[in-house]
Amino acid sequence: MGFCRITRSHIGRIKKILKIVYFTFFLIWPSQIIANDTKIFYSGFSFSNTYESNASLVGYSLKLIKEINKDTGLNIISSTLLNSIKKSNFKEIDLDIENLLDFDKYPDNAIVMSIALQHEEFTQEYNHSSKTYMGFYDAYFQILFYDFSNKNLIASIPYDFEIQILSNERLKKNQIQSRIRDFYLNDKPFDLLEQKINQFSIKQKYERRIGVTNVNVQEKAFEEMPAHSKKNQNLVKNLIAQTFSKRLSMHHNIAIVPYMEGQSIGNVMKLRFVQTDEIYSIQLPNPDYHIHINLKGFKKVLAKTSDVEELFLYGSFLDFKIFQPDLNKIYFDKGLRGVTKIKIPKGQSEINDWRKYYYNMEILFDNFSKNIIKQDKKWLKETTKDNIKKDMKNLKQLIDKVK
Repeated sequence: MGFCRITRSHIGRIKKILKIVYFTFFLIWPSQIIANDTKIFYSGFSFSNTYESNASLVGYSLKLIKEINKDTGLNIISSTLLNSIKKSNFKEIDLDIENLLDFDKYPDNAIVMSIALQHEEFTQEYNHSSKTYMGFYDAYFQILFYDFSNKNLIASIPYDFEIQILSNERLKKNQIQSRIRDFYLNDKPFDLLEQKINQFSIKQKYERRIGVTNVNVQEKAFEEMPAHSKKNQNLVKNLIAQTFSKRLSMHHNIAIVPYMEGQSIGNVMKLRFVQTDEIYSIQLPNPDYHIHINLKGFKKVLAKTSDVEELFLYGSFLDFKIFQPDLNKIYFDKGLRGVTKIKIPKGQSEINDWRKYYYNMEILFDNFSKNIIKQDKKWLKETTKDNIKKDMKNLKQLIDKVK
């Protein structure tokens, strides 16, 4: 067997080759990654249902989209949304906003982004100590990414905001409408979209998905909700699902398959675009991991009283089941409770208990999502009598699979 003798000249040549490889790999290759940001086409503001049949869910916005911004030629919600998107610095995506009103220019298999309003609501109550009415307007959206060719949903990110309105008198409908209009025109309700979208890596396809697939509200729970809730059970279920999905998505940077109780048929979500009035049917994927939420009820207890105020404990009681149906594997199946301390001025006759119960549920969902990452012994002890530390660690492994 012969051997090749390596001389100094050979070594010099090898070093030159290695330098070229190093330069190509570490200097040129990263720039190509940056240039290969996912191309996404912005299709504008939409409603996530055929809103003629659900006008009560988006009544304020339906009036606002009739008003056109002269500078942009868009309605005032779409215009505000577009202005926020133009100022955004998206890290993972290359967003095309030039073809906003021309869907025909989208290439085959284009990924499209739309901001869809699911529902909105307004509540108010009188504050005895400040002698004012406190109003709350809440709007619930989905940031949707889908394949334009086959209309299959790729990813969905929950997004919502709230505005507080103070008044010396009970607000009438026209006053509420006017305040919401001013908010869209003068404030920046969509400026957090940039931060929200930058938390995610948008892909053409995801190997595994998770989402809320069932929400059950027991009869006892409806007793503490507004009178119209029982007639609009789909609205309540969607609200619970979106609130939970938002917290899970926020703390773990994962996309969630949207829950669409009463608004989807055969896993199809109707998407109506405001700018063109077109309606698309978006195919929702079946999650690999299902989340079932069972709201059992609420409880309010007077814990402490004084001459000026009363301390109440507001409690929510829910069951959570997270499982993989294909493998018949259950990761979590427990009942949890959340308790919130709220001070109320003594003698206040008008109290919006439902809003406080909802606030309490949101805190429970938030703590549940955070404890998947790192378990808090105090929270675990206060939330359930069962030992769920191992279950929470199992959920962490599950969540890592859908990232």
